[in-house]
Amino acid sequence: MKWLFLSVMLTLAFASKPGLADQKSHDECANAFDACLTDCNTRFADDVGKRAACVPQCSGSYAACDAGVAYDKAKPWFEEKAQKTKKFFEDMIEDFKKENPEPEQPEGKSI
Repeated sequence: MKWLFLSVMLTLAFASKPGLADQKSHDECANAFDACLTDCNTRFADDVGKRAACVPQCSGSYAACDAGVAYDKAKPWFEEKAQKTKKFFEDMIEDFKKENPEPEQPEGKSI
């Protein structure tokens, strides 16, 4: 359960960054990744060290993009579950209030 929470929070953190997902699809993320790798190979064809430093940036951008796509697809499900959970707790509080009414204070007396 802890891992699920952590993965959801990471997904939300990446997806909340402006411009990362922008309603892209998995294919668009993959195409951008391929273009980034091609750019790294072109710009740093003669420098293996710089190319090796460029590739992780492409991977990070791809991971953020793909996480944003996954979040966009899962968002309606999360919203539905949040509404159901909220209603559950509201109903539970109402039932508790009905079963345990607050005692009435006698009029005219103060503590």
